[in-house]
Amino acid sequence: MGKIQKLYLVFLLVFSYSLSAHSLWIPEGNLGWKEAKDCYLPLKKEIPPGAISPNLLNLDRIKMGEYAKESAMLRLNSLDCFRDKVGNLSLENTGTENLGEYFTPSLLSEKQWEETFFSYEWRILLSDSRQYPLTPAEINTAKQWFESYTEIKKEITNLSIEYLSEKNPKNKYDRYLDLFTGYYGSLLRERDKFLLSISIESYKSYTDALKQRKENAE
Repeated sequence: MGKIQKLYLVFLLVFSYSLSAHSLWIPEGNLGWKEAKDCYLPLKKEIPPGAISPNLLNLDRIKMGEYAKESAMLRLNSLDCFRDKVGNLSLENTGTENLGEYFTPSLLSEKQWEETFFSYEWRILLSDSRQYPLTPAEINTAKQWFESYTEIKKEITNLSIEYLSEKNPKNKYDRYLDLFTGYYGSLLRERDKFLLSISIESYKSYTDALKQRKENAE
């Protein structure tokens, strides 16, 4: 495995642990990737690989809300930083009218890479090589989680493009903060619901496998 692939793998496993990219992240080689890299902001506290809540009947909405709001703020801060760095870009003769439209392919590339990263976690999840693999019923539950994740991530990408398309986005900061917070909160709630729906044995074997992959990558 080459150096770049190793870097991607490390990023993937950190990414899997934090569940979803909070800051804007554009894959190398795509338009704006250097600026996005300069604007990447890490979470102050890593989101745990397992469930945040103790059980399904007691979802820790307060803690999830804190993670979601921080993720939303970092997303907006990185988008603002990105706008500042590409603000002098001339859109003449590009066939586009705003930054959101111009960088749409790059943000869609971000989404595609996130789905690739998530597919690694998905394979770990569905692996039958663990001592306690998922049961057929748990696999169906996992598929529901996968569908929810894909749909919510699509909305986060669309909202990011919309924000970059705004002429004066800071005038609508509170609106975007609420929307991003809602989407990130939904990701955390849906994942908690899934993890807390499977057996203790399946849950432990899955999170142990994630930890082992992360340690091996580091």
